[in-house]
Amino acid sequence: MAFILDDLKKIDKGQLSSVYLLYGDDFYLEEEVINTLVEVFSRSEKSQTEKIIFYGDENPNEAFIQSLSNLGMFATRRIIIYKNISKLTAGARKQLLRYIKRPEATTLLILSAAGNKKSSFFDSIKKQPAVKIVSIWSPKLVDFPAIIQRRLTKEGYQIDSEALGMLALSTNDSLGHAFSEIEKIMVFVGDKKQITPEDVRTVVGGEKKYQMSDFVKAVAEKDLYRSIQICMALIETGSKTPYFISALYSFFVNVWAFPQIHQGVKNAYYPLEQRRQEYQKAYDKYGSHDFRQLFKLLLEVDAQAKSVSLNTKELMIPLIYHLIK
Repeated sequence: MAFILDDLKKIDKGQLSSVYLLYGDDFYLEEEVINTLVEVFSRSEKSQTEKIIFYGDENPNEAFIQSLSNLGMFATRRIIIYKNISKLTAGARKQLLRYIKRPEATTLLILSAAGNKKSSFFDSIKKQPAVKIVSIWSPKLVDFPAIIQRRLTKEGYQIDSEALGMLALSTNDSLGHAFSEIEKIMVFVGDKKQITPEDVRTVVGGEKKYQMSDFVKAVAEKDLYRSIQICMALIETGSKTPYFISALYSFFVNVWAFPQIHQGVKNAYYPLEQRRQEYQKAYDKYGSHDFRQLFKLLLEVDAQAKSVSLNTKELMIPLIYHLIK
C-alpha cells in the first residue's frame, strides 16, 4: 500500500496530473483519493471550480462527453468525475480517448474502474501520458496503521505508537470500520488532539458494539428486524445517513457485478475470498432485483439527507423496508 500513500502525498503537495484512473475494489479508498484530489485542485486557484459527477449505471454518455468541452456559466475550472467507465459506449470511449490525448489544463478528470476487469479500452487509457493510475485495491493488514496515521494527521490529531497499533488491530477488517472508529475517537478526544491507548480502549474496546459491517450483513441476509435493530444502534452512536448509503452502495455494486467479476474466481487471500462468498450469498437473495432502481433509491435518499429536514431515522427505516421487502 506504500504506493497509494505515496500517490496521496504527491497530491497533497499539489503535484497533480490532468487525468486520474482509479483502479481497484475499495470504495473507501476510492473516496479518499477523490476527496483529496478535489480538495487540492479546488484550493490551487482562487477562481471558482465546477464539480460534476457521473455514474456509469445511469448511462450519462452524452452529458459526460459534452462536459469535457463545456464550462459552467461562472466557473473557469472543472472537476469531472466518472464512476465505472466500463459502462461507456463505444462512441463515448473514442471521444474520451481523443480528449485524454490533449486534456484541458483547467480540467481535472477522475475516472474509476471497479474490479480487475481487463480490456483494450482500459489498456488504451493507461498508455496515455496524461493519465496517472492510482491503485485502490483493498489494503493489506500491514498497511492499516499507515492509512490510519495519515487520516488522523490530516485531521490534526496525534496518536502514539501503542494506540495506533491497538486501533489498527481492532479495525483491520475493512477501511469502513477503521474510518468509522476514527471519527468516533476524534469526537471523544475533542480539542485535546492527542490520542492515547486509553482513548482507544474506551471508544473501540469494551462491550460489544455494532459496526457498519454488521448492518450491511443483516441487509444482505434480508433480516428486517436485525437490520432495523443495528441501524438504530448505529444512529445512537452518531452514524449519519451518508455513511449508511456509502456502505450500502459499495456493497450492492459488488453484488450486482458478482456474475461478471466475482463468480467462479477463487481468491488465495482469505479475507478477499470470504468477502467474495458474502457477495455470492447476497446475489442469491437479490439477483432478481432491479439494481437500477435500487441504486436510484440509494442516491435519492442520499440527496434527501442533504436537502430536506428529515433525520437519519426518518430516512433510513423506510429505505430498509424498500430494500428488504
